[in-house]
Amino acid sequence: MVKSAGAMRLGPVAKKLINTDSWTGGYPGPPAYVRELDALLHFAEQNGYLGRFIPNFEARDRQRDKALNELRLAYLFRSLGFGIPEWDPAGANGKTGEFKLSWKNEPQVFVEIKSRGWESELTPEQIAAGLAQSNKYEVWKGGAIGNWEAVHECIKANNCYPKFLTSCPNLLIMADDLRVSLGDTLFQVEAALFGEKRSYVEDGYFTTNRFENIGGLGIFNSFSKAPSRGIEYELIIYRNPNSLPATALPSSWSVYEKKLSCIVKGTDPRQAITYL
Repeated sequence: MVKSAGAMRLGPVAKKLINTDSWTGGYPGPPAYVRELDALLHFAEQNGYLGRFIPNFEARDRQRDKALNELRLAYLFRSLGFGIPEWDPAGANGKTGEFKLSWKNEPQVFVEIKSRGWESELTPEQIAAGLAQSNKYEVWKGGAIGNWEAVHECIKANNCYPKFLTSCPNLLIMADDLRVSLGDTLFQVEAALFGEKRSYVEDGYFTTNRFENIGGLGIFNSFSKAPSRGIEYELIIYRNPNSLPATALPSSWSVYEKKLSCIVKGTDPRQAITYL
């Protein structure tokens, strides 16, 4: 089998740990992303997580990208001092989340991650025309952005809100690949959560108790602003003022209501390789 152009540029850790025969795109591409993949896989191996991720990392590109976002966020939270006491925790209605986070003596937080892609923005006619198999940047060449709709669709989806229990703090994180990222349109995220019906079809989803089982929404973004800087992560949390007392995020999470930015250790091509 001929390997994809991206898979032919793997770093030493990825070459050792995963089989990329199913990959078809250009990932990982630039050196910073090659280093990031190695750093994430090394982190997973050192912490006993690798077995959980291998099947999805070796799957097709879309499934791999979802696993990447899960591992990126696990890496970030561990770097911030959180523990991950449980993977794939049981939620409501027979569903599962990604992991639970622990911090000191506070209640553990149930985390669900959604990696909404640009394909979800296609019309039925565009899907029928096969555009979902095209390159993102060939399909989207301008036009109005309605990212508040992506937030609404994610929260109310049957594979999202019904899984949140009423008995523990719950955090939903969107790590998207929309045509314009949520991280670059935070004003629309805020409108989706706190806006008025007259402007956004529905009242903001955090303005009533309709979604009271969600303690907060996180927006996560990973990118390379400049080749010399490495891979950067950004995270911001919007707390739900109408969540149930049991599902609300602990007060210590208020620090993340301001955007957190960091550069992943070891991904700056100018520096020696170091990992967590």
